Amino acid sequence: MQLLLSIFISFAFLASAVFGVTQNHPYEFSSVAVIGGGYITGILAHPGEPDLMYVRTDIGSSYRWNTTLNKWIPLTDFISEANSNLLGTESIALDPKNPSRLYLAQGRYLTSNDSAFFVSSDYGQSFDIYSAPFPMGSNELGRNNGERLAVNPFNGNELWMGTRTEGLWKSDDRAKTWTNVTSFPNAFANTIGIVFVLFDFNKEGTIYAGATAPEGLFYSTDSGSTWAPIPGQPRNWDTITVPPNATKPQSSAPQPMKAALASNGVLYVTFGDSPGPYGVDYGVVFSYDTNSKVWKDITPNVTNTYPPPYEPQAFPPGGYCGLSISAHDPNMIVITSLDRDPGPALDSMYFSQDGGSSWKDVSQLSTPNRKDVDGFWGHPIAEAALENGTSVPWLSFDWSPRWGGYGAPSPIHGLAKFGWWMSAVLMSPWDEDKVMYGTGATIWATKDLVKTIESNEFPQWYVQAQGIEETVNLAMASPTWGDAHLFSGFGDINGMRHPDLNVPQPMFNLPVFSNLNGLDWAGKKEGTIVRVGVNGLNNTAESGCHQGAYSLDGGIEWKTFATCIPGINSSTTNSGTIAIDSSGQHVVWTTTDTPLEGDNPVTNISGPYCSSDWGATWTSPTGLNIQTPNVTSDKVREGTFYSFTFGRWYYSFDGGNSYRSSSATDVGLPETSNTGAVPVVDFDKAGYIYLPLGSQGIYFSVDFGSNWRKITKDGVNPTLFTIGAKAPGAHHPSLFIWGEIDRSSVTALYRSDDNGGSWVRVNDDMHQYGGLGLIQGDPRMYGRVFMGTAGRGIVTAEIAKNVMGNQDVPGTGGI
Repeated sequence: MQLLLSIFISFAFLASAVFGVTQNHPYEFSSVAVIGGGYITGILAHPGEPDLMYVRTDIGSSYRWNTTLNKWIPLTDFISEANSNLLGTESIALDPKNPSRLYLAQGRYLTSNDSAFFVSSDYGQSFDIYSAPFPMGSNELGRNNGERLAVNPFNGNELWMGTRTEGLWKSDDRAKTWTNVTSFPNAFANTIGIVFVLFDFNKEGTIYAGATAPEGLFYSTDSGSTWAPIPGQPRNWDTITVPPNATKPQSSAPQPMKAALASNGVLYVTFGDSPGPYGVDYGVVFSYDTNSKVWKDITPNVTNTYPPPYEPQAFPPGGYCGLSISAHDPNMIVITSLDRDPGPALDSMYFSQDGGSSWKDVSQLSTPNRKDVDGFWGHPIAEAALENGTSVPWLSFDWSPRWGGYGAPSPIHGLAKFGWWMSAVLMSPWDEDKVMYGTGATIWATKDLVKTIESNEFPQWYVQAQGIEETVNLAMASPTWGDAHLFSGFGDINGMRHPDLNVPQPMFNLPVFSNLNGLDWAGKKEGTIVRVGVNGLNNTAESGCHQGAYSLDGGIEWKTFATCIPGINSSTTNSGTIAIDSSGQHVVWTTTDTPLEGDNPVTNISGPYCSSDWGATWTSPTGLNIQTPNVTSDKVREGTFYSFTFGRWYYSFDGGNSYRSSSATDVGLPETSNTGAVPVVDFDKAGYIYLPLGSQGIYFSVDFGSNWRKITKDGVNPTLFTIGAKAPGAHHPSLFIWGEIDRSSVTALYRSDDNGGSWVRVNDDMHQYGGLGLIQGDPRMYGRVFMGTAGRGIVTAEIAKNVMGNQDVPGTGGI
């Protein structure tokens, strides 16, 4: 096995303001505060060191809790673009005898050959990285299960790993080398595979393993030399869980998801009929006394649960996944349902103090006793906040006064969702009152679970995800006006305006997009901004086009376009891009991912349609018969749009109704095999345009594209390009690229203050984030650039002020 990399991250790097050095200026890097924004797949705590906790995510890697800074610390921001598949944690393992040892199994997708083990002896401050002999899939089906990776408590150098396609594996040298355990009876090579490995801390040599398959529980009592199915495990679905004539389960018998072994030798297991995290129809919960060999069905139901399940419940009712046991009382457990939607709570949490003989429904008991929420449960909107009271308003899903937040399946004023995809739950091993659980968006926590639930009272919940930024950034805009220097578009959670980069903000209100794909602003009409996105919700309260909207007050309130462009409808999965001219009167909207040549625009694949009446009418332009997403507006001259597609330069001076064009070579541009490129305009000067052409460099025009000249030397290769505020005394804006500045340079973020003549590196090897998908310069702050990632949110890079060490932002714990 090859040692790939050894990285040391200093304690200074882990502070809230983190510094790197370029040739001319030191830079600091900080996350734009959203707080969460993605799926929390696992939460672990070390049994021997108080408050030592780790979180894994499906696409944003892993974090460690820092009590002093009151935030989660990202552990793997050094991952490069070339190794971007490693920015996802399949499993975490802790050495129960040595709290400083940490193991991360890294790899997002099975189709990639890039998977590895990150091995640390200092709590994740540094890692040795070893390539893995099998693929991993932190963002694949079954990522909610686990833990696949485990350390032998009797031999800290020995690790075991349940894989998705290659069976069970063992390492005797702390993950440097691995051996396939061929004595395991089945590889379960079904892309989900063996989802957990669990050691008995009280019986050396006893190991349990669970695979996503009927009768998928196995055990060994000779340190893994031989294995056998656990006798008596569930072999079919009972008629209480699956009534006669009901929808059939997706598996012939319950399939293990997670397991935990209590100190009294009782093994608790949650089951579902499919791997999750979505699509689970049925599930059960069982306990198995490893001493008496007796199984017990402890599934919450109408006879053993208080309050009883609300009727009518969703059906099928979903499965069970999350599981945690008290370190001091083996009969005290918490579990979570999975995929109960479209039931009223989406998912629920259950608490038992008698080993599952009876349950308290934590979700219902956490809901205020109000008639208007009767039968629904969720967090009061006020609880969508950090423990110190700082609001995390987007989590309330409170989109407008007409909406008022919601607990599915219909609008319920005053409630935010209790949770969905609740597969990660942790009862603190030091204090059972402290419980936290992850959802598809964040982490909720309480400090009074046991004392309140015992009395059927109302536990107080708060958000404990500060420091975790897991959004996928799809769009950014930074206008020259207004209080917000950044507008963002995200996958899954719509978008936001950010008047304060350090404080989480509300989502844009109706229309609400699941994915926000395009943003643009009017250069000379302050407050006017447009957006387009995929409408994942039924906004029937709003008329018009639910995939496009405009705002006249800087993104606070929005109105839908009167109609959508041809080819856009409620089932559209690609909303495309949008541009608005400097006057705020003319809009151009196109949906194609890549340019399509043709004489006549095809109405079901929309071209660059234009409108001057907020979508009451849309016009297909003359002169541009190629459907292209590469459309940009001039920020100074009214009615002016540009496009570069299939080797031709296009421009419009009449609001996008008609275009004139020239071949690339006629205006000084090179012949190119690229289908096109997105023009980037100077925000202060009409007709000043940059055109990034990849390995052919960057070209610049000062006359609306009539003439172009190359401004970069050979070897400058921008993958991404943006401009920002000019340097003091400079004549042109600063240029930023993500790419290379010569044939020997690394892929990185670079800045030029002399219009492309020379470049300095902005980021360093500790701040690579698995590569970037977008960059956006700030036109009002020299040196600042926003870095859009695919799982680590938006990172702000700006020239460092005279601030070193810990910088705590009031109200956010230093995020």
